[in-house]
Amino acid sequence: MAQIQVPRITVSKAVLDWLLEENEPSARYETLVRLRDENEPSVRTTRSLIGTRGWAARILDRQKHQTYWDNPNSCYVPKFSACWWQLIVLADLGVSSKDPRVAKAVEHFLELHNVETGGVSLRPKGHEKFEPHICATGNMVRALARMGYAEDDRVLDALDWLMSKQLPDGGWNCSTPGKHGSFMATIEPLWALSEMMAHDARKGWEASAKRGSEFLLKHRIFKSDKDDSVVMLDFLRLHYPLHYAYDFLHGLRVLTELGVKNDPRMDDAVSLLLEKRLPDGKWLLDGVYRGWRHPHAMHGEETVSRPEERELITQGWGTERALQLEEAGKPSKWITLQALLVLKRVGLLHLE
Repeated sequence: MAQIQVPRITVSKAVLDWLLEENEPSARYETLVRLRDENEPSVRTTRSLIGTRGWAARILDRQKHQTYWDNPNSCYVPKFSACWWQLIVLADLGVSSKDPRVAKAVEHFLELHNVETGGVSLRPKGHEKFEPHICATGNMVRALARMGYAEDDRVLDALDWLMSKQLPDGGWNCSTPGKHGSFMATIEPLWALSEMMAHDARKGWEASAKRGSEFLLKHRIFKSDKDDSVVMLDFLRLHYPLHYAYDFLHGLRVLTELGVKNDPRMDDAVSLLLEKRLPDGKWLLDGVYRGWRHPHAMHGEETVSRPEERELITQGWGTERALQLEEAGKPSKWITLQALLVLKRVGLLHLE
């Protein structure tokens, strides 16, 4: 980025070796393919190991009857241990529907939550409020497309519904009366469009993605469009998984995956990313969203939010309902990888 007067970041051999450790094939595969642009037999071997060891394997090991997690009647609750949340992360980790455990979980999810007129519902089929939800639909369109369902009519209908809800300012808002886009409601549809456009480029998708990207850019990814203030301090922390939340790295990730670069409105966020880089070239996992304390819902299968699901684990490990790949407060392979990929896309990365 010409606007940022800093030298290109060099990735040391030590950091690359750390990302390429064989005990975590998801990080290794993403590093080989996306960071180093390699295409060799070891890439295929690494891909085949995803789901058999490491993060994805541990998630799949907790699956019940090779179909669901924690609740057979709803994929959404409890947060963040039910099927919904596991599928979003598994998709990011590179697990596909070729794995029968994933295929069964996806069909279970669609049977319970797919709305035939478009979109996915927070609540299971048969509930009086069985209606599509913007953030939920964005997350699941992205996840399903990445797992091999980009041509599935249910996914295409969901994206069409999602695009119909885009607001005049280019953003989205999950609140029914909301007339101004929100960061948290905009990032999921944009992420969905990013993944779908990687498979196809249907009419209207690019224009919708451009308008959504413009919404984030005019806010400089994490700031008010009225002054220089940060919208939420939590946007400055690096989290994974994000679930339905937002931070500046997630904004940078989605925008750069959509091909946005060399826009001066990204400079503040890129500078912040560089500031958070540790002396050894890694980045910390600042926090993990804890999820519900108890597995049962407050009102049957109702999706009511609880204060604790927005609380952060900033050091160590949470309970079983904290969907957590790595220890909070420690260097993170996944955060480091995403940070380096952003820097690569904006032209600030040099590999030794």
